[in-house]
Amino acid sequence: MGKRLGMARMEALLENIKRDLDLSGSTLHFRKGNSSPTGTGTELSAADSGKVIFMDASSSNTITLPAVSGLSAGWHIKVILTATGAAGIINTASAEDKLTGYVEESASNGNNHTLTADTDADRITFVNGAVPGDWVDIHCNGSLFYIFGKSAAENKITLTKED
Repeated sequence: MGKRLGMARMEALLENIKRDLDLSGSTLHFRKGNSSPTGTGTELSAADSGKVIFMDASSSNTITLPAVSGLSAGWHIKVILTATGAAGIINTASAEDKLTGYVEESASNGNNHTLTADTDADRITFVNGAVPGDWVDIHCNGSLFYIFGKSAAENKITLTKED
């Protein structure tokens, strides 16, 4: 007969697994930590999936996504702007034109809503003047990054093709 486990021990064991568990119809998801890049450049990897990244763009800050070819369907991150003053940039690896989606933006008075959309971009930019709290969700299906974002200021998150 097996050893009895208390709840605290069971919780500690589950927290140390660091992966999702499929339990016959129910799934326990491993919660990734958050990240707050402090340097001017951060390269992400497949292991960063599930993270919330807090981007400080009070000075230039660039995040580079991993190559799409190295990712499985389901890879995702959320980037939230925490400070502005310069450009906060999210680039694809090797300028891959793999970003598709849109950002919804609204005027400060709430009277105007606009969409910025692209189907083959390689850069997302939080332009100086973007509002802390603006964000983008990035999801990968194994061949493209799908973008959805929200900004409280017009034309302050751009999707562009730089190459």
